[in-house]
Amino acid sequence: MLNKFYSIFFKVDSRALGLYRILLGWLCFWDIFRRWDFINIFYTDLGIKTQYAKNSSFSIFNFFGNDPVLVYLIFIIGIIFSIFLMIGFNTKLSHSIVTLIIISIHVSVTKVGNSGDMFMNCILIWTLFLPLGKSISVDSLINSLKSCKENNLKELNDKSFGITKPKQIFSLAYFAMLFQLCAIYFFTALDKHGYDWTEGTAFYKMLQLDGFITSFGYQIRDFITLPISKFFTYSALYLEFAVPLLLFFPFYNYIIRFIALLMLTIFHLSIRLTMNVGLFSQVMITTFPLLINKKIFEKIKYYVQNKQSQNKFILYYDSDCGFCHYTVRIIKRLDIYNFITFDHGYSENKIKPKNFDNLSDKTAMLYEVNSEKLWIRHQAFGKIISLLPFGKIFSWIFFIPYVSEIFGKVYDQIAKNRTKISVFFGLPACNLPNLEKSIDEVKIDKLTFYEKIKLELRNITKISSPIILIIMLSAAINSVLIENPGVQSFLVRNNYVEKNIKSKSKKQTLSKSGNYFNWDNKKMLQKISRYPRMIQMWKMFSPNVLSKDNLIIVEAFLNDGSTINPFTGKKPILDDTDFNLIMKNKSQLWRKYFENFRRFDASYSGENTFKNWILNSENTYFDKKLDYSKLDSIKIWKISQNSPSIVLDKNGIFKEIRYPNKVKKDCLSCEKVYKNNYKTKQGSLPKAQHKSKSSNSTKKERLPQNLEEYMLRVKKKNKN
Repeated sequence: MLNKFYSIFFKVDSRALGLYRILLGWLCFWDIFRRWDFINIFYTDLGIKTQYAKNSSFSIFNFFGNDPVLVYLIFIIGIIFSIFLMIGFNTKLSHSIVTLIIISIHVSVTKVGNSGDMFMNCILIWTLFLPLGKSISVDSLINSLKSCKENNLKELNDKSFGITKPKQIFSLAYFAMLFQLCAIYFFTALDKHGYDWTEGTAFYKMLQLDGFITSFGYQIRDFITLPISKFFTYSALYLEFAVPLLLFFPFYNYIIRFIALLMLTIFHLSIRLTMNVGLFSQVMITTFPLLINKKIFEKIKYYVQNKQSQNKFILYYDSDCGFCHYTVRIIKRLDIYNFITFDHGYSENKIKPKNFDNLSDKTAMLYEVNSEKLWIRHQAFGKIISLLPFGKIFSWIFFIPYVSEIFGKVYDQIAKNRTKISVFFGLPACNLPNLEKSIDEVKIDKLTFYEKIKLELRNITKISSPIILIIMLSAAINSVLIENPGVQSFLVRNNYVEKNIKSKSKKQTLSKSGNYFNWDNKKMLQKISRYPRMIQMWKMFSPNVLSKDNLIIVEAFLNDGSTINPFTGKKPILDDTDFNLIMKNKSQLWRKYFENFRRFDASYSGENTFKNWILNSENTYFDKKLDYSKLDSIKIWKISQNSPSIVLDKNGIFKEIRYPNKVKKDCLSCEKVYKNNYKTKQGSLPKAQHKSKSSNSTKKERLPQNLEEYMLRVKKKNKN
């Protein structure tokens, strides 16, 4: 019983880690790649300055600066090692480098980040302590090829020889990942105590936010009624509250976790389909393979093997060719469903395809015994790939007309030069001595010292990792209690703590300084939580959904006097916030930047400001939108409009839909900002004139509203 309890909290299958690593590598690759066009906008010294306060979190750029060449180099390194992480090549090193780069990118411009970025930081750190390369990786394949070398058909067809069996990993880091998943869902739900969530109108209101929704969300929002809104609102809320129970339920845990995986995947795909929230849904889905139990993997394997049990495939290959033999050894390790047996044509096996003698010296052959169907040359490899897990995603490429001919020519060249290829890689070839053994022995001698260091580091890590994880978990638990306003609100609403806690903030029940939990005596834990930016603040669309759209519109003036919005390439629209009229670039980066855009950002006259960047004559970002015209001046507007909302009566019955009033406009740049003198012409005036000008502007007073006020002003002037 104790072992079962221990397994629920700490045990994970190595295949689950492998699937997670593949998704994580892809996620890291895409997170870096999608920012490529924004490097000179947000991440280098040439772009917009977004960070004015000193950040206490780790970033590579804090040490090396933001020189454009260096930043591009760091991004390229991040992309390369993301691919290495995805395929599992030098897994731990690749994971470490990608983690440093991703966190540095997120920290350098927090103004464009969201909860998905924060959660991504957390999972990168936690899983750094897990052996992600144990299964389904290049590392595990290389280790297997080195440790087990098949020298004959018997060993080649022995499926227990040379196959890296999946392992059950016991680790505190896995518990940390489960905690992380529970925390983001439960504490988000805990803060959703506002009217929109309690009355079931949250889903409807989300789809009214033109700055967030996708084109699909825009198309369906007119069909969302109150009952539909209530169904999706309460389903989301109850699912988020239920996640801790689903993950830690002690009975039939493997089934319940798999059900949770399916429900949460559907939940996040629905969010991605209707809302633009960056990579948030993708980040969450990436973690779900960790919920797959060993029993689920075995059931899937059993189902696939039974379904294909009638199909028996034999791969005939040139056993005298070292390169061919090595390739077959790789195929054996990838064929996890054991569909393929191997033969060189000289065994006791009498089952052979027609024309075997004519083809055996020219090509590899894949023969299906029951249907007597034969695949040769490149199509044999295409069929082999289709028999591997997820292979059908790629195998069809080998059979496309014309493209297939290209693969055929490549195969013929490899087959023609297979002896040279074998010699080049130090493999045995036709009538050549076996070089493989001697070369491997030389490699082992050269790597002995390296292996010793690696072994010592591994031993040190085994001792230090649990200690580090316990400290980081303590910091995370404290952070989740302190950073989330839903915790304090829950305690106050249920009278567990007094409402009137002393605080400088007006919102006493929600302020961190007035929180029942605080960092007062835990400064070290606070630093541990913030340094890798693993802040546990989860409050998506809570306690209520946003009630209005706030958009930043740039009104640019061209030399001919016409106006244009450089982000849309059309005339700026300042009286409507409809989805079809706003900028089509739904990137999280622009949306979050404008969401956090303040009057200071529009009026600040220092270097690397938003207005300077737009008016920079060397800025090519808007060239296509502007048809390569040059800007003369700009105005920056903030337009706001309340979203439509459902109004209910006292009994919770639908009453009406309240439609928004007119758009509210606010010019954030008080005057036109000019390209050549956007710092204003005051810089060329003498100091005395500056003072007189500023004093005159400050002395402007409103007109007296009545006779009594007028007489008081006259008396005051006479005294002066």
